[in-house]
Amino acid sequence: MLSSTARRLLACALTVAPLYAGAIEVVAVTGEPLTLRAAVERSLQANPDLKAFGYELAAQDGRALQAGVSPNPELVIDVEDAFGTGSRKSFSTAQTTISLRQVLERGALSRRLAAAGAGRSLLEVELEEKRLDVAAETARRFIRVLSDQSRLQLTHEANGLAEKTVEAARNRVRAAKAPEAEQARAEAALARSQLDHEDVEHELLTSRRQLGAMWGDTDPAFGEVIGKLDQLPALAPYQSLAIGIRGNPSLLKFSSEARLREAELRLAEQRRKPAWTLNTGLRRFEDGDDFAAVLGLSIPLPFRDRSEGSIAVAQAHLDQVDASRAATEVRVLTQLFELFQELQHARHTADTLDIEVLPRVQAALKQTEYAYARGRYGYQELLAAQRELLEVKRARIQAAVDAYGYAIEIDRLTGTAPAEQNLP
Repeated sequence: MLSSTARRLLACALTVAPLYAGAIEVVAVTGEPLTLRAAVERSLQANPDLKAFGYELAAQDGRALQAGVSPNPELVIDVEDAFGTGSRKSFSTAQTTISLRQVLERGALSRRLAAAGAGRSLLEVELEEKRLDVAAETARRFIRVLSDQSRLQLTHEANGLAEKTVEAARNRVRAAKAPEAEQARAEAALARSQLDHEDVEHELLTSRRQLGAMWGDTDPAFGEVIGKLDQLPALAPYQSLAIGIRGNPSLLKFSSEARLREAELRLAEQRRKPAWTLNTGLRRFEDGDDFAAVLGLSIPLPFRDRSEGSIAVAQAHLDQVDASRAATEVRVLTQLFELFQELQHARHTADTLDIEVLPRVQAALKQTEYAYARGRYGYQELLAAQRELLEVKRARIQAAVDAYGYAIEIDRLTGTAPAEQNLP
């Protein structure tokens, strides 16, 4: 079962919905049909880059473990007043001291742990950002495969039109209504259309491989991707999207980074107060076989190293976080506005093609075919009408691809997602 974070990222990528079920005849492939939901789930679970980043988290856990280790005590053995001269030339007058020495960190341990914890939080936000990027890239590649499938279907239609044209040209030649060159041109156009079909097949195979690579699959084992491009992504009001910018992982990362920089500043300030060393033990006097306790405290005198440079560096890094956040927020809002405008334009283009353009070129082609069969129009008029229809349909596919691409980018910027019940 996916975590709540994974479900949120999956939902964010699936804003390209609705991509309703509907298979398209494409290159012969084996395997179960693939939905966008399944593709994103596979990527979030098995993406090679996400797996690699997991080791960085493990390394940070190791740093946190090391940060929680206090200095070990030291066993110190001192022998004094022995092997000297005169009355001190033998060992019988020696003093033997056995003691333990322990560094007193004076709060350094808690500050090291705080810095390590802040570093872990920053990496977790970076992981969230990477997961969102992976989900978005998977959605983009899925749309690319779906687009190639639609384009391949369009080449089927183009081949069908070319075959009809060849048949119509043959009939005109048989009826002595057109020269044989017209039939040859129609057959040449059919051959070019078949070459276009082959080109799109190769592009589809490549885009399928690129999609499978998102979850480490070097030989795609899935079938056709399921969806249609005739439905366009919804467009939320700009102000609500701008508010959603607060959920952008790139901005959330600054909060974690600020905590890390604050912890680093506290560590630098801690170094201004050097650690004390406590020494305690037992001393033996050989000449009288007596014992006495020893207690000492070592306090470094920081005349030269007051850590002022380190504190200044840490403070500058902390101040830089706020400046960087402000700059990033301006940049993200600017990108959001640009994407919002482009999505509006792509939706308007698709709607215009659907409502104003496509019905007219379809009617024009039907009338041209009728007139061509009766000798009223020539081959050029028929070919132009066919090309116009195919170009409009290609433009409609591209407008939908653009719209979904902009929607994916908007979701990636805002870090928001539609409600689960609205997903396809």
